[in-house]
Amino acid sequence: MQIMMETLALAESEMDALIKSYYADTTAQEGIPPLQMVWSFYRSLEDQGRLVIISARESAELIGFAMYMIMPHPQHGGLEHAMCNTLAVATKHRGKGVGTLLVESAEIYLRTTKAAVMLHGFRAIYDVKPLFPKLGFTLTEQIYIKVL
Repeated sequence: MQIMMETLALAESEMDALIKSYYADTTAQEGIPPLQMVWSFYRSLEDQGRLVIISARESAELIGFAMYMIMPHPQHGGLEHAMCNTLAVATKHRGKGVGTLLVESAEIYLRTTKAAVMLHGFRAIYDVKPLFPKLGFTLTEQIYIKVL
């Protein structure tokens, strides 16, 4: 398996296919509006140097990716944070450590940026423990959703 930095220009169509498959094959879509990635938004962030994509490939096939937005924190002036917007692993590769490698690799890279903290959400609908505490993350808040 190869872990690497990617750009949307090279990987957007593969990322789109993987995330759609991931949502179709898992419970990720439960309780939220239908998935419709707005890739132009991510391209804009990438143009500003505010998007980091770490991918996992096996024989050139995209099997997972983590996408982070590096942004100023709105409540803590001067603090840049890297928020994971998407962490997706192809269904047949889940449970094999791919997600862990993506997050660990992202952390190594993000330490070289202006980001002072790394944020990860976790969908509570999964019947598994999140990997983040094992990687040194601390639970600081929970988010609730209500579809209107």
